[in-house]
Amino acid sequence: MYNISNHKLAGSLPSSRLAQAVEKLEVSKQFDPVLSTSTYSPIACYVLKVASRCNLNCTYCYMYNLADKSYRQQPAVMSQQVVDATITRIQEHAQRHGLKSVTLIFHGGEPLLAGQSFFRYFVDSAKTRLRPAVSPCFSMQTNATLLSTQWLALLAELGIGFGISLDGPAEINDASRVDHQGRGSYEKVLEAIQLITSVQECVNHSVSVLTVINLEADPLETYRHIRSLGLGGIDFLLPDGTYDNPPPGLTALAGDTPYADWLIPIFDQWFESADGSFGIRLFENIIGLIFGSERTTDYIGGRKGSCVVIETDGGIEPVSALKACGEGFTKVGLNVLTNQIDDLYALPLFRPYLGGVDELCDRCKQCPIVNVCGGGYLPHRYRSANGFDNPSIYCKDLVKLISHIQERTLNTLPKDMRSEMGLATLPELKDRQQCSTESLTPAPVSGSAGF
Repeated sequence: MYNISNHKLAGSLPSSRLAQAVEKLEVSKQFDPVLSTSTYSPIACYVLKVASRCNLNCTYCYMYNLADKSYRQQPAVMSQQVVDATITRIQEHAQRHGLKSVTLIFHGGEPLLAGQSFFRYFVDSAKTRLRPAVSPCFSMQTNATLLSTQWLALLAELGIGFGISLDGPAEINDASRVDHQGRGSYEKVLEAIQLITSVQECVNHSVSVLTVINLEADPLETYRHIRSLGLGGIDFLLPDGTYDNPPPGLTALAGDTPYADWLIPIFDQWFESADGSFGIRLFENIIGLIFGSERTTDYIGGRKGSCVVIETDGGIEPVSALKACGEGFTKVGLNVLTNQIDDLYALPLFRPYLGGVDELCDRCKQCPIVNVCGGGYLPHRYRSANGFDNPSIYCKDLVKLISHIQERTLNTLPKDMRSEMGLATLPELKDRQQCSTESLTPAPVSGSAGF
């Protein structure tokens, strides 16, 4: 990997933002899971659905308001029996595959509904039983409406990092993120943020915001508002949808790119600011992948997946947003009470996620940006007629966004640096090599995925 920050001109350019993003992705690679000797990677990340209910009723939520209602058959909170069995299965799988660390993400529903004693028991049990052979890392995604001084103290004590969900200013957030009486959640979340920013332990953990894109919102107003709250960053999410049930503002046949057009002004302003104190995960990941990082997420990158979901009843399931694809879609008959984690490798529904780019449709495999896009998020490829054998329903948006970021980042670099790294923009490659699929991918330079 070429170290951009070592170049004599890097510090005087917006590419200092580029260096920050690439180096952040490079440092994180040391935490990637050890590859197994089988076709798929071992499971190193567990999304733990510790509560199957939520005190909010967000209009776009895949758990409650899209195609699946199976939460109604789930226990409200994960039982101690399921907790113990989950830790046992994680321990067995880690030992079998030589994993030295695992990531445990508390999720819901709203995870805080499980109660403080639940988290103390889970974390204490996991640390006692997994260490020293396996080091557990704990995190949580919360809607923040239940956060209090007591909760923040407990999370700090137990070493649970967390992110919160907020979609923008009050009028935007409260259009979708409402409680069961239809009341907006913004004011409660704002109170929680003010509490968070007053607690040093939280400041040290750099709490970030998860924001689902609302096309009705002004993108720069949304970005500036969330940035003004004093937290560490944003992760923008595309609304969940499929070819059968497209997300807002998008249809399978549409030729426009509303989500890329929404994100690009934010990228430009963020990139020009070159302020490393505030991250935007989506953009940082794209920049890192352009420059050869192997770090991936469920949403972008396409490397082999290594994360599964454990439901409140102990069910072992694939990516939870697959619930957007149909009723009971993620129910595969596995459970930590009766099954090993390794049993999931035999089931077809896990393969499109675990296999990464190897499981993409032919059109995606031939795409010049496949090493960055990775086909996008798995649920967004689904069509009832042919399963996941499709590009993302956001394909045009992803192509436009990634191409824009690639061109902006490369154009900020001096020509000698670009020459040393063997990088060119997509239009330049098309001009040089007549757009053939093979020629659109430059020869690897220092491990760079390039284009």
